[in-house]
Amino acid sequence: MVAEFVAEKKPPHRWSDPCRGKRAFRPGHYHEIMTEQAKASACPQNVPNALTVAEVFDKYLDWCRRHREPRTTEWYHDHLQSFLDHAGAIALEPAMALKPFTVVEWADAHADWSPAYRRGAIVAIQRPFNWAVKIGHIDASPIRNIEKPEAQRRETYIRPDIWPKIRDHYAAGDPFRDIITFCWETGCRPQEAKRIEARHVDLRGQCVVFPKEEAKGKRRPRIIHLTDEALAILTRLVRIHPKGVVFRNADGQAWTAQAMACRFSRLQKHLGIKIACYDLRHGFANRLLTNRADSLTVAKIMGHADTRMLSKHYAHLDDEADYLREQLKRAGGGSAT
Repeated sequence: MVAEFVAEKKPPHRWSDPCRGKRAFRPGHYHEIMTEQAKASACPQNVPNALTVAEVFDKYLDWCRRHREPRTTEWYHDHLQSFLDHAGAIALEPAMALKPFTVVEWADAHADWSPAYRRGAIVAIQRPFNWAVKIGHIDASPIRNIEKPEAQRRETYIRPDIWPKIRDHYAAGDPFRDIITFCWETGCRPQEAKRIEARHVDLRGQCVVFPKEEAKGKRRPRIIHLTDEALAILTRLVRIHPKGVVFRNADGQAWTAQAMACRFSRLQKHLGIKIACYDLRHGFANRLLTNRADSLTVAKIMGHADTRMLSKHYAHLDDEADYLREQLKRAGGGSAT
């Protein structure tokens, strides 16, 4: 991958598909190029801090392919490629020569990025260097202290009175209606719904079970409990798709993040409602909490290990005046006005 860039002798640096791990250079050519690069370098290849920017990125992506989910690797790959497309020949410069302003200028060049997306993009460039320090490839990260937008609280969620309008925009049996209804009913993560196969579905137990090696974090199995409506959807779909993912689009293909985003974008134009798939999950949390479910129960249903994520990201109940008044009434044993 580094060799591919060096062989071209010009930017931008290009990687192969991160999920396939293919190399673009001919067999044996990599070591030949690395030898030439070592001779031209003032530092030996085995000395820390002698790595180039592209080499740090390549090593980190190789590590991600072995230890992270393909979608995580792809997320980093896309951001790192975008940065190198912008920065050009910086790919071949020593990693320790990278300046924070180069990353800031790259982020500033994308005026359409939201603060949250901008923060994530900068983190994507910082993390390979932080990893390289931790594993011993370099002594320190040259871009550790870049200022980023503050992390934003997840305040956008779908309210129960809005949900029927969204759902009924699609006819019964529409593949998109199926998957968004499932997310609304169960509070599962969108990527979990897209990955469900018949082998994960326990119709008798009324749940979906991802073994820990397939679950987020890979520490414990992920159990998605099913309402009657969610169960009916899966009962129908596992009969249609006994192999492979059960939620598929009208063309019979698995839903992708891009396809889902396009559908929500069109939905927003039709209904005038700002909405994303994760808002269904946020709405689920809000619905259970305002219906007096305790935080630990909600956290377990949503797949969190404890209540910290609810406190950090689903704190929009602070703005629910009706809910707060009801809690005050219950605590005081009287009426709240």
